[in-house]
Amino acid sequence: MHIGLGDMVALLFRELWLMLVVFGVIFGVGLAAALSMPSSYTAGASLLMQLGKNYVYEPIAGDAARGATATIDQVVQSEVEILNSTELKRRVIAKLGYKVILPSSPSLWHPATDGQRADAEQASLKVIQGGFQTATSPANNVVRLTFKHENAQSASLILNTLIDEYQVYRQQVYNDATGPLLQKQKDAFDRRLAEADASYQAFLARNGVGDYETAKTTYAKIYDQVTTDMYAAQTQLATDRAKLTEVSSNLRSMSPEMSIERDLDLSVPNKIFALQQQRQDLLSRYLPGAQPVKDIEAQIASLQTLMNSGRGVSEATHKMGVNTVYQGLLTQKMDLEADIASVTGRLNLLQQQAGQVMAKLQALTGLEAQYNMLSTERNALQDNIKIFTQRIQENEAAQQMTKGSDDTVRVVEKASMPDKPKSLKRIILILSFLFAGFTALCAGLLRVYTRKGFVNAEMAARTLDLPILAQATRKAA
Repeated sequence: MHIGLGDMVALLFRELWLMLVVFGVIFGVGLAAALSMPSSYTAGASLLMQLGKNYVYEPIAGDAARGATATIDQVVQSEVEILNSTELKRRVIAKLGYKVILPSSPSLWHPATDGQRADAEQASLKVIQGGFQTATSPANNVVRLTFKHENAQSASLILNTLIDEYQVYRQQVYNDATGPLLQKQKDAFDRRLAEADASYQAFLARNGVGDYETAKTTYAKIYDQVTTDMYAAQTQLATDRAKLTEVSSNLRSMSPEMSIERDLDLSVPNKIFALQQQRQDLLSRYLPGAQPVKDIEAQIASLQTLMNSGRGVSEATHKMGVNTVYQGLLTQKMDLEADIASVTGRLNLLQQQAGQVMAKLQALTGLEAQYNMLSTERNALQDNIKIFTQRIQENEAAQQMTKGSDDTVRVVEKASMPDKPKSLKRIILILSFLFAGFTALCAGLLRVYTRKGFVNAEMAARTLDLPILAQATRKAA
């Protein structure tokens, strides 16, 4: 059986009253619902979110990951969570009161009991939570805010109050929690440093040292100087002893006295010279063989024989005196002996001093492990206190700079009072009309397919594909 489009329309037209009834009932219900919908006013505002100090990681201790920042999407999502918080809405209710939020419920404006106050609070919270909406976009730092309310003035007032309270509340949410922790840790380090200082000073006083490092360095320098002086004294002593040995050897080979004046007896040479002059005179008067000449020559020969024997010249006078070289060497020997005694005494004293300084150095070296432990702990605590003091000052400066202005959230546009109401009446009417028409059509089609018979003979012939030979009217019984 085949039913054409025209036949279908004819069949539906036969069920027109049924379709009209279904359409009328459903559309009537939708119309009643649309007429009961109240009108509302929607106020809008927008906020600009920026990366601020609160989203820069500052470790309480150390520098690991210092300066790490959140993404703009993370910043926006965090701020939106604060905007949607119930605590923020309670603050708005506390500031505006119930009359502004619930203008159509005068019975809740002035609650007298805790139960009434709880009901008013719950109703106001429901209005704000139901009317407030936020809209964000990925990689966009602008947050759009809307608030829907039955009263235009209340819509803008509530939204602006929510923005104002949000700016105050977020400062409390991001309240400086780092500063007290830093100060608490610094105070703990101060107490530990006081204890370490007391132990350190007691250690120095117990060992008679004002400054361990200075004392150790000083004693080391003194020991080096004493050792140098001791080696110099030993060298000087060896030198003086060698000189004394040489001088003593020279003194043993010398006489304390020496000849200072000697006169010779030259009478024999003088006689020879006189006799020779006489001989010359005699030769002028006598022949060489004369007896007077021979006598003089004999005397001369005798005297020369005496001279050749070494007895012709003798010592007439001989004066002795002090040997100055001997005296000089003796003086030098005495000086050397005095120097040796002096250097020996100095060397002994230097050796005693070296022993004393070495004992002190060994004592300080034995205390070095304890000193290093105390000093290292003390220096570490001082360094930590410096770091925490700097961090506290930096944190206080940052808090002071951001106290009067918020660099993270800026109001792009405040909410203004909406001038045109928005209602769902038109939408509900349109949807009711479409739904009623669709339901009526479905009811008609259902009736068409469940009801037997044809509209006329032509429809029967086309549907059954059989010729119609005759047509009879239906008679009433």
